[in-house]
Amino acid sequence: MPFWKSMQTVLDTNVLIRFFTNDIPAKADKVEELLEKEKKIVIPDVVFPELEYILMKKYGLPRSKVIDAYLFLLSQENVKKSTYIKKAIEIYQKTKLDMADCIIAAESLKGLLASFDKNLLRVEKVKAFWK
Repeated sequence: MPFWKSMQTVLDTNVLIRFFTNDIPAKADKVEELLEKEKKIVIPDVVFPELEYILMKKYGLPRSKVIDAYLFLLSQENVKKSTYIKKAIEIYQKTKLDMADCIIAAESLKGLLASFDKNLLRVEKVKAFWK
């Protein structure tokens, strides 16, 4: 087996934009094929806030469509995400926070969060560093 077949494939934000918007069908088809065939796909945490920003700001999609995209990515067994992303997406669904803040909140759940952002500190189970 060639060495690259045992390697993981990391997805960049623009690949997922093509897939979710189908604005360039030929590229969207390539991404669909990749998602179906590759065994080890990784999505870095930074892609999630970028995806939110581009889908909502550039394409004008509502938050509900961004949530649909996130849930689709969570459902893919061959796609690895960090341990915090699932919780961050749950927080995103329950709040009006942006995804970057949701990732921060999710990562803070095992400790304390040093922040002055009152909305972030109101997230369920987030414990403030300063009382």
